[in-house]
Amino acid sequence: MQDSKVVRQITAMDGRERERLRQFVRSPYFNRHKGTSLLLDFVLKELGKARPRLEEARAQDAVKGSGTGQSLADLQSALMKLVNQFLAVEQLGEESFRQEVLTLKRTKELHRFSLLENRGKRLESKVAKHKYRDGDTHLAAYEWKSINGYLQGATNRSDTREMQAMLNHLDRFYMVEKLRHACQLTANMLMMNTHYEFLLLETVLDYLEGEKGEALLSGGKEPSIDCYYHILMSLREPDNEQHYERMLYYLNEGFERLPLDHQKDVYGFAGNYCIQRIRSGHATYRGELMDLYRRGIDIGIIYDKGEISEYDYKNIVTLGSANKEFEWTERFIEENRERLPAAKRDNAYALNKANFLYALDRLDEAARLLITVTDSDIVYHLARVVLEIRIAYDQQDQEYALNLLETFRLYVRRSRKMSTKDKRSYINYTRFTKQLVNLKHQQDYLGKATYEKRMESLSESVRTADLVVERGWLLREAVVSS
Repeated sequence: MQDSKVVRQITAMDGRERERLRQFVRSPYFNRHKGTSLLLDFVLKELGKARPRLEEARAQDAVKGSGTGQSLADLQSALMKLVNQFLAVEQLGEESFRQEVLTLKRTKELHRFSLLENRGKRLESKVAKHKYRDGDTHLAAYEWKSINGYLQGATNRSDTREMQAMLNHLDRFYMVEKLRHACQLTANMLMMNTHYEFLLLETVLDYLEGEKGEALLSGGKEPSIDCYYHILMSLREPDNEQHYERMLYYLNEGFERLPLDHQKDVYGFAGNYCIQRIRSGHATYRGELMDLYRRGIDIGIIYDKGEISEYDYKNIVTLGSANKEFEWTERFIEENRERLPAAKRDNAYALNKANFLYALDRLDEAARLLITVTDSDIVYHLARVVLEIRIAYDQQDQEYALNLLETFRLYVRRSRKMSTKDKRSYINYTRFTKQLVNLKHQQDYLGKATYEKRMESLSESVRTADLVVERGWLLREAVVSS
């Protein structure tokens, strides 16, 4: 029973949520079966213990007094249905307009039209006063206008105002959601070897880039549409920095005009934009990115229910170490260790602490810590191997460094989880790093002029390559070695 779906679902709840579930299941409106309540009481009691004992025999003893004659399997199934219903009711309370919309739909079905008009006006007023113009707002307005418009059309077909308002809200809802998903999936296509057909997206973009679209977005009337439009265009046109500037507006003056999930999106995409610009050789974005991370920590937007993602954790440690902000970075590493997802915590901490130790030139400590890192996904593998290569290079272990680079090159070429751009970036990295390792090893055997000429040639190749990871490190090493 410990591994049953219903027990796993209840185990995932915190204490307050479990108490609300208990009240829900005891409500005679939702549940009139004593056996289901007794089963829930048993589960909740056991989960409150340090060592829960959820054996089926003990559960059967707990529900004996129900008098229903139902099997334990039937009671678990009934309880699971109630848990699902409870979660739906909980979610209903989280959504700004959903309860009002469902009330309107039910009132219409019951033909209580005087009540419908009153409730509809209340919803309309709530939508008008709502601080956001996101998809949920437009969807609620569309559903009310759809109900009211067709009712009014039955008596006065010449009045088009309600139906036109319905169409306007529907289009705006569609644009917010279309652009939002296009941002996420375009980013996925750029990072991974994936492809999506966006169907009507180009039509939406043509409209927004035309006269009517400019009028729609002017004056900040539709911040969610405007925000996601510029996020998407920053992915499509990374060299056009006006899209990034518009994202910064929504992280500053326009921040409070977006709901929390949209705030998190613009924050995340702005950070990713900076990362891509840094990888493309625009070093000035390091300062931009560090400012974004500091703000994300200060206002808490970088955290999700108190947790920090392993990727944000890694990026902050990498950037802080590169900027030589060692005291701040070490404090961040330790203070946020317990905020990492439990399943990834040890791995993420070990990799990033190793990176930090490497930045302090504590190579042996970094290497020992790297041994404990497992490659849970491709991102971890790439990061771990790159650091191993840099440690071998700094320790002047030419043979080990070259072996790592060749194995790494083959891995990148064969990977089906990397985009073409990422493959080129890492292949260029392995090629240039091999040249660097060999030149450093041959320095004592080459004449000074030949050595400097070859190093200058390597530096120029790294500088002019369109895509290469670790460009800054390669250029620093080439300059130092010249």
